[in-house]
Amino acid sequence: MTVSGSPKAKPAPPEEPGLEPPDSIDADPVDHRLQEDLFQSLVESADYTDGRTTLPARSGGALQLATPEAIRKAFTEQWDALSHSLGLGVDAEKALLGVHDLVMYDIPDGTRSTLSVPVNYDVDADAGLYCLALVHTLASLGARTNVILTHTVYNRERGPEDTKRFLDILAKGIDPFREYARRHGLAIHLEGIRPGYELEGVFRRAFPAPAQTKFHAHFLMDYEEEWFLTADGRALLEALPPIDVVVRHTKLGISGGWIPIRMRKATYVYSQNGTVHSNWNFNEYAAMVAIVYLAKLLHQGEALSKKYASIDEIKARYRDREIKLRQKIVHLTPKPRKLFVLGSPVGLIQVYA
Repeated sequence: MTVSGSPKAKPAPPEEPGLEPPDSIDADPVDHRLQEDLFQSLVESADYTDGRTTLPARSGGALQLATPEAIRKAFTEQWDALSHSLGLGVDAEKALLGVHDLVMYDIPDGTRSTLSVPVNYDVDADAGLYCLALVHTLASLGARTNVILTHTVYNRERGPEDTKRFLDILAKGIDPFREYARRHGLAIHLEGIRPGYELEGVFRRAFPAPAQTKFHAHFLMDYEEEWFLTADGRALLEALPPIDVVVRHTKLGISGGWIPIRMRKATYVYSQNGTVHSNWNFNEYAAMVAIVYLAKLLHQGEALSKKYASIDEIKARYRDREIKLRQKIVHLTPKPRKLFVLGSPVGLIQVYA
């Protein structure tokens, strides 16, 4: 049967009070921002793995890191143990705030002195992943910048074979760092790259400046003390942040790696542990940062700016340091795999983590 005339329009559904029709206004800017944040967190989560695993997992050759939440929880636990053992009276929340302004300068030991790499791992790639995991740990804890010495010009004096070796190590770190930097807003500053450097073109193409920088990582390439005797080297000092704590691994000494002016008030931590990533887990990285911040906290107001409050303070320090020969040993775990040594104004501290 054919129906003539216009069809009857359906009655509109009653509007709910307080609600706008769906197409009547632009998207809520708050909702838009939340969607952007969610998308960014999903992008970043591509690098994360379950924090309960002993070692970060690898999938298809990619590195998966502990989540920032797991790293902050590990730091909190380690700091609480340090603060209690040393009677600091500084809670973990305050320590985390302090890490925001912490500048750590790490001098790795390379790969020759480390025998802990599993047989199925690439030791050359493992060294670069140590640096990446350290940067990730610092960024996860809220720090904003750091410095790492990758290699010195003196390494070339060992000959072309060793030069090729450390250049291969650097080349293998490009892909993991490039992907991480892109996803997490990491600005990579390669100090010392110059025309004629073998990897100059590859490095410059790999690390464009991010649109929004969340962390600045400075890497010293072909480092030598003579840098700072030149006009270009003195300009580099302006690019580097003032350093709070220097960490040196497996070599208990301060020779090499010195940065004038920027280390004027720096303190020192010795790490008796090789710097390949398979030798560390995220708890140990978090412990190292906690110990580095401890070193900064203990020496605040000391280097080049010490003022004694009274003669009683001088006597107390003398008694602890030179009569009692104060030394403190702290165990952060029942079965430690890492040892750190640092000084304090009144004696030595050893931390097993």
